[in-house]
Formats: sequence, structure tokens, C-alpha cells
Amino acid sequence: MHKKLFTIVVGLIVGHTGIFFCAAQNQTPDFSPVQVNSPLPYQVALRETSFGSASLPTLHSYSAAVHDGKWVLIAGRTNGLHDFTNSGSLNFPAQFQNHDVWVIDPATHQSWSRSLEDGSSGLSANQIASLTPTNQQFTHIGDRLYITGGYGIPGSGAGFTTFDTLSAINLDGIVDWVVNGTGQAVDHIRQINDPLFKITGGAMYEIDGRTHLIFGQDFVGGYTPGKNGGYSNQIRSFDIMDDGTTLSIANPSMTPQIDAYRRRDLNVFPVLKPGNSGTLEEGITVLAGVFTPDNGVWTVPVEIDYTGQPTMADPTAPGTFKQAMNQYHSAKVGLYSAAEGTMHELLLGGISLMTYDFGTGMFVQDNNMPFTSQSTAVVVDSNGNYSQHLLEAFPDLFDGENNALNFGANAEFFLARGIATFDNGVIDLDQLHGTTVIGHVFGGIVSNAPHVRGVAGAMSAASNRVFEVVITVVPEPATWVLLWSCGLVTLFRRQR
Repeated sequence: MHKKLFTIVVGLIVGHTGIFFCAAQNQTPDFSPVQVNSPLPYQVALRETSFGSASLPTLHSYSAAVHDGKWVLIAGRTNGLHDFTNSGSLNFPAQFQNHDVWVIDPATHQSWSRSLEDGSSGLSANQIASLTPTNQQFTHIGDRLYITGGYGIPGSGAGFTTFDTLSAINLDGIVDWVVNGTGQAVDHIRQINDPLFKITGGAMYEIDGRTHLIFGQDFVGGYTPGKNGGYSNQIRSFDIMDDGTTLSIANPSMTPQIDAYRRRDLNVFPVLKPGNSGTLEEGITVLAGVFTPDNGVWTVPVEIDYTGQPTMADPTAPGTFKQAMNQYHSAKVGLYSAAEGTMHELLLGGISLMTYDFGTGMFVQDNNMPFTSQSTAVVVDSNGNYSQHLLEAFPDLFDGENNALNFGANAEFFLARGIATFDNGVIDLDQLHGTTVIGHVFGGIVSNAPHVRGVAGAMSAASNRVFEVVITVVPEPATWVLLWSCGLVTLFRRQR
């Protein structure tokens, strides 16, 4: 942000389409202040980088893993934001459902792809359909990528559905198949079906061998405006049993369905916090998401403990944190400082209820949820207190008509090789020094306007741009200490 920042407290908000004195359809009518120019222990910069002549897909809402330093991408869509007609087949055209598996090497700037419809895949039409929808849930455990659900066209080619499939993909084998054409893809994929997995737009993470499928919905039939799926309103947990040949699950459980957990298309973070006797406690935090029953935005985080049990603070309590920005699924990064006991959850662009106007120094609320390149950090201190802070946005890039481009929605972050992390993938902030490229943001939806629905000249598309995520650690100020020894005064500089 080359523009000057000012500290703001959110008050009366002017929307893009009018004035909103409150946001009654959202979970809460007001929001916690977004702090500007905060003294965070780091600065974040996003800068576009070129992969030269490498072919890169236009892709969003896909599933991904980092394996041996390479990015593995599967499923998702190759066009932009879905349409809003009364025809499901027009809103989610079949030709834009991604059938390719991509392998990208960020070190050598090489890429490879192979279609799951290739004759060498050995996959049936039903298997291909279940591996190519949009908005699946995925988690990377060891050398395997596990994927559940997603919304797309079934193997019969008739209608749309949310899949009830759990897929286990051996990454060594699938990368070899894509890059070298070795064997068949089917040799490296195992699948089972169960209504438990019939979710799209949620998230999936593992803690201590137990996998948690978080929120989302079961949407059946073509998407049309105003139509809703059946929200899960719960956490579904199970143990994945996978010996490389046979895939199954054990000990499935479901938490009670809670109306305030009616959420999808959200940002979910594996997190850490101080435990007893100096230990660290793993958990999961759900930030915001959509939609409330009145088509609003959820604002109060849901915390999930290491056993998979969710809790949410009272939205009406004076001290409850209410998220103001970046409520929709975007590229995201988690960092934890064990020295400070502080978790930092970076939300990079996407779709946001509020944005910052640098001309007026005011925050602007738009209940229609505009695209934005602005980013924030949600910080949770050692006492569990939340705060939100404005970060540097994606770089200023423009289309051929000089319209500013927005990035981040439905994109993914890929960790760089050699970055120290905790067991759950959270970056160890205390191990970062100076300026470090911690990874890259790839793909997602790019738009040339805050809103593209019914706006002349506005468009959205799937992006194939790559952005480095650069963290610069900000040294804490030094203190000068006086020591009295043997009648002499010694002055030395101590770094905190």
C-alpha cells in the first residue's frame, strides 16, 4: 500500500448501492474495528511473478497439495464466477469443469498436465465425475491427498449433484502419471462412498489422526438464484483407514446441528494456542462464511478444539469479535509465534463485506459482497482475544480498459520449500527473519469490478497468475539498559 494509512473506527457506512445504517441480515449489525497501520511484528507483500513459458491453467475452487516441492492441482473450474440465470446448465457450464490434473514446479518454472479422460487413466465415467467437481474439501496427509464431495455433473451426465465420495490419491504415483505417463491414474486412486461425505463448500482438516469435515452444504440439482442446498450445520469426524490398497473409515461421529453453523465458502484455519505446562494445543478456527437465512454474512468465528467440538462466542456480548472483512473463501496463510503465544490468520483478497477507501480514509460497507484485492490479518493473542488488521493488498494490476483487477477469491496458497512449520502446517513465525518468500498464491477468480452481475463492461474469469507472498519481520524496538557495577555505569543495547 503506497497510499497513506489512517486509523479508523467503523461507524456509519456508505455502501456502493446506497447507505446502510445497519446490516440486519448479517449475523451481527455491527463489526469489530479493523485496525489500520497496526504495529504487527511483520509486513506482508504480494508481488506478481512470472513462470516464463510454462503453461499454467486458469483455475479456481480446486483441490491441491504440495508434494516434493511441486504443486498438484485437481478439479475446480476454468471460467469465472457462475452466472445467475434460471438455468443450472448455463450457470455451471459443463465445458468449464476441470478434467486435468496439473503438476507445477515453482523452482524450475515447469508444468505438466494430463486429462483424467486420457485413455491411460483407467478411470470410469463415474470416477472421473467424482474427481472433477468444484468446491471439494481436501486435506494433505503424508504422501496422500484426501478429497471429499464437491458439486458437479455425475457420470451419467444428467443434472448436478453433490458427490458422496472420499478419494485417496497417492501423490507419488499421480505425479509420475502426469509427468511421465507411467502406468494408469486409477492405480493411484482409491475411493469409497458414504452420505457422510456429501458436502460442498466446507473444509477438511486432520488432528491427531482424526479427520474433521467442517460445515458446507449438500446441493442437488442445477444452481439457480435463491436456491439453497441442505447445510450440514455440523462437524463430521472420522478416522481414515488407508493401507495403500484398501480405503475405509472408522468411528464416524457428528456434532449436533446448530443454526449458527449454517456456513459455506469460508476460510478455515488449522491453529495453535498455548496449552498447559508450556505445551501447544492444536485446533481449527472457522472465520465468517455465507449465508445467514436472510442472505447475510456470518461474522463471529467458530472455534473447534482438538477433539472436533465446535464453540462460538455469544454474538451479543460486548467483547465478542465480529469479523468485518474477507468473509469469503480466499487464499490464506496461518502463522504462529510460540514466543508470544499469538496466532496470525492472513486472508488474502477475495470477497469482502467491507473495504477501505484510501481517498476518504473510511471503511465502506457493501452488503452485496464485492470482490476485493484488500487483505487482512485476524490475530488471536495468548489470552484468546481477537483483532483484525488491514494488510497490503495484491499489487495494482489493470485490464486493457484500465480497470483495476481484484484477486484472491477461491485461490490457494502454496508453501515454499524450506519454510519451518508446526505439525499441522502452520508456519513458525519465530523462525522467520528478515525478508522471506514464504510461498505463492495461485489461481482463483479475477474480476475487473467489485460486482460483475448485471454491470456493463464488468467481467470475471479464472486466473492463472502467480503471486509471491513475502513476509518481512519487523524487529522489536531495542531498549537501553543501565548496569551499575563496581562504581561504573555500563550502557548496553538489549533487543526485546
